[in-house]
Amino acid sequence: MKTPYAVTSGREFSKLERMMIWEKPASHQTGEVELRVASEIKENWDDPELKIFNVLLEGDAGSGKTELAKALSYQLQLPYTKVTCFADMDKSDVFGALLPVTENREEDGELLEAIYQTDSLQAVLDLVARHFSLTQMAAKEKLAQLVERIENTAENPVQYRFYPSEILRALEKGYLLEIQEPTVIRDASVMVALNSALEANGMLNTPTGLVRRHPDCVVVITTNRNYQGTRPLNESLRDRMQHAEKMDLPPLEVMVSRGMAKTGFDHKEPLTIMGKVIRLLEETAKANAIKGVAGMRSYFYWVNTVKQGQDPLITLYPKVLYKLTTEPSELSLLEDALAKSGLLKDLSAWYHGRNLQAFKEGRRLSQAEADARNITEEATTLVGASDEVSSDSKEATEETDSLAETAPTDSDTSKEAMKLPDSEEHSDAVSQSATGTEAEADEAVHTGATAKELAEQEKTLKKQLNQKARKLFKGTSHEKEGLIIHRPKATGENQREAQALLGEIQPQVAPIIKKLKEILENEVSVDFSRGQYTGIRFDASRVAYEDFRTFSKKNPPQEAPSLAIGLRVDESGSMVREGRLTAAQKAAMGVLSFSKELDLPLMIYGDTADLSSREKTSIYSYKEFSDDYQNVSGKLMTMKPRQNNRDGVPLRLLAEALTKEAATTKVLLSISDGQPKALPDYTGKKAREDIQQVIADYERQGVIFLAAAIGEDQDIIQEIYGEHRFLDISDLQHFPEELVNLLAQYLD
Repeated sequence: MKTPYAVTSGREFSKLERMMIWEKPASHQTGEVELRVASEIKENWDDPELKIFNVLLEGDAGSGKTELAKALSYQLQLPYTKVTCFADMDKSDVFGALLPVTENREEDGELLEAIYQTDSLQAVLDLVARHFSLTQMAAKEKLAQLVERIENTAENPVQYRFYPSEILRALEKGYLLEIQEPTVIRDASVMVALNSALEANGMLNTPTGLVRRHPDCVVVITTNRNYQGTRPLNESLRDRMQHAEKMDLPPLEVMVSRGMAKTGFDHKEPLTIMGKVIRLLEETAKANAIKGVAGMRSYFYWVNTVKQGQDPLITLYPKVLYKLTTEPSELSLLEDALAKSGLLKDLSAWYHGRNLQAFKEGRRLSQAEADARNITEEATTLVGASDEVSSDSKEATEETDSLAETAPTDSDTSKEAMKLPDSEEHSDAVSQSATGTEAEADEAVHTGATAKELAEQEKTLKKQLNQKARKLFKGTSHEKEGLIIHRPKATGENQREAQALLGEIQPQVAPIIKKLKEILENEVSVDFSRGQYTGIRFDASRVAYEDFRTFSKKNPPQEAPSLAIGLRVDESGSMVREGRLTAAQKAAMGVLSFSKELDLPLMIYGDTADLSSREKTSIYSYKEFSDDYQNVSGKLMTMKPRQNNRDGVPLRLLAEALTKEAATTKVLLSISDGQPKALPDYTGKKAREDIQQVIADYERQGVIFLAAAIGEDQDIIQEIYGEHRFLDISDLQHFPEELVNLLAQYLD
């Protein structure tokens, strides 16, 4: 295909070389820089004095340097090839090298192997003739040459052959050559060696003779700016560039159009907001000397996750932020900049509003599916699930309004979007209310209640839990943060998954539980219960708590040691790494088995933050102290990595519930893989002080806090909770066993 800027109109290319000319894909958006550089080269191509044949493209990673080099291959109609430089590159990588070779080529080896299996000269000649498609006479000559070559190889088995480098091949044959990242080369003389070849009629001296630069050869050097491990480009080499471009992020409109073309996602509003986020992050990173890059690559992959239906506020971290940095202090700077800009609020409002609209519109059936289901006309509303959905939406709206009455809103559209729970909750509500689940049927049989009665009981309990939470956080910094407590439901599939997981941990925890159960059943207790208002023994170690529980009393023989456990599991997005959430689920399952067998009070909460602008904190009540153990293991299988984490909220809820229990020992265990972090500013000092205040408030009431750290932020978690409350869990495989062993100590 000819272009207006083609410089090789009279040149014949081989089939391979034609394949090397870059074909512009449908997603490629021709930019102003591309046309300008191609035009400059074309206009001066026939000028012997001012011809442009060396181009420098300098800019950040992801700014489109390589894409532009390939585009020039298309515009100029030159075969494209590239060389990526590395630190230990030497002159042999520039020119080529003499390498030892053997003349016993692979094809000879295959032919000889076949000859050895023949039993006559005529059979050998027939084989050679077939192998090389020769006549009998020509086959005899070919066989003679083969024998001669074998004899020569036996006398001189090793020879040397010159293999030219890709740089030399491109210069000699007249290709468009991209030299990537020459600034990483440690030996400065290597690139200087190319200086003569970068001249218009430059030549390179090789072991096989002089190689002259082809007049059609165009060299494009692409390099980053001041990146770690790089050095400034050699001045003499830079001076030989006839044209240079400073590559930055394209204008916002161009970003959006390229994003549409690249991903096929054509919603302009979120693409524009996401483009602004990328630009803001790039500016903030440069202003704070953060080494990472937020460029077009990050933009494309982030947009693609939204096209797939994922929440952009969640995928922002793995696709953009963590590519910039994973340093907590630097991440905090970037998050602060985003929070002040309000861009994430706009993006969240669009995302949840989009999900609502799609839900209202329903799914259009194909004609084949409609015929199979005997559907002859379209319905105007959703059938079967609409009443249940509206009921769930109303309930969620009431909870959100009551818990976050003054939460900020940006527009009427965002108000409507933020009144609804996330789309995941919607789909769960529809499927479970319309069809029911195997687990609910089992529970109905177990309790003797109907499915409808169970649903009413759950609804009442959920409302009570949210009311209590609202009352607990009244007057605190979390009062207006938008808290909702959810009650997860287990499906039959969840129950089967739970049984499989229990089978994995059973060999670890079952022997511990069995042994402890036998000890407790046969033991006549003469222990003392500490932390009592009255008793026969004064306990001076309790005075510091200032709660007047400074006495100990002897347990009667029939009174077994008692323990109540509150378990909190972090469900932030980073729990997806390295099997952390699975390890936490196994640990929770171990604690569940331990508590069930020993008939101990148990409460399990999971939590995340920032699911939407109104639902700042989400609590998942897998088991309250008042619940029995029916279907709890299945509910634990609904845990998943979600978004951020606001640790102080679940800790205070669990600690408050523990204080109401009659057990003599009350343990609150938090399983987390990272430091607390939630929008807009719940991180660093503020989050640390909040958690430490919860610990101070409830340790005085007899609650023992323990923090199990299963991620890379162990030092920070240890600093927050204190060394004596910190558990270093590095072996996730044996985490359930270690946890059950630890809890068993509180029953001794």
